[in-house]
Amino acid sequence: MKKKDFILIGVILIIIVGSFGFNYYINDKDGEKIEIYVNNKLYKTYDINEEDTLKIETDNGYNVVKIHDNGVEITEASCPDKVCVHSGFINTPSKSIVCLPNKVNIKIAGENHKDNEEDVIAN
Repeated sequence: MKKKDFILIGVILIIIVGSFGFNYYINDKDGEKIEIYVNNKLYKTYDINEEDTLKIETDNGYNVVKIHDNGVEITEASCPDKVCVHSGFINTPSKSIVCLPNKVNIKIAGENHKDNEEDVIAN
C-alpha cells in the first residue's frame, strides 16, 4: 500500500467515527413530554415524569398505554401482530411506538421540540 492509501483510509475512518459521535450527541437528549396521536391527531400529552395507565379505544381496536419511570410502553393491544407491544419501553426522543392497525402513534418530544413545528413547506 502506498502513503496515499493510508491517508484515504484514515480520512474515511475519521468521517465514520465523527458520524457516530454526532448521531450519539443528537439522540442523547432527554425527553420532556410524551405525545400520543390517534388517527394522526394529537390525542393527549403527558409530562415525562407522570405515571398513568390509559386505554385508548379506536374504531379498529384498543391499546393499553402505561407511562412510568420517565418513559412509556404499550402493555396490551387488540391488533393481531402485537408489534407495538413488542416495541417495549421507550424513554428517548429518538424512538417511537406505532400501532398501525389501531392508528396509534406514541413519541417522546425532546428539549428542542416546538408546537406546530413544520417539517416540510411545499409551494
